[in-house]
Amino acid sequence: MTNPTTRALWLAIATLAASVVAATAGLLAWAGGMNPPTAILTAGGAFAGTILLILTAVRFTTGQPE
Repeated sequence: MTNPTTRALWLAIATLAASVVAATAGLLAWAGGMNPPTAILTAGGAFAGTILLILTAVRFTTGQPE
């Protein structure tokens, strides 16, 4: 996983997946009756949590030392 191209590809995949999760969480929060600022904060939290989870899983599965 030291190849910069591979790392950039994994980052792009993680960002796209996290964006889909964030959009879904924000829309569900808004449809559930939250006001727009709270729904946006919910989406931001979902994005951050998802991207951290994906990047940690990639690092674990590739066996990269800390």
